[in-house]
Amino acid sequence: MSHFVLREIERALERPSRQELLEAIRAQPEAELNPSPAELLREERDRP
Repeated sequence: MSHFVLREIERALERPSRQELLEAIRAQPEAELNPSPAELLREERDRP
């Protein structure tokens, strides 16, 4: 195989799997946004 293809395979193998990414995301604490995105959008929409 060409050097390029081998490097691309190596890079792909170094990245976390989809399952690993999902587990890492689920392990993060839930963000508490204040004000909430809905409140920010409502304010922007209601601005004159």
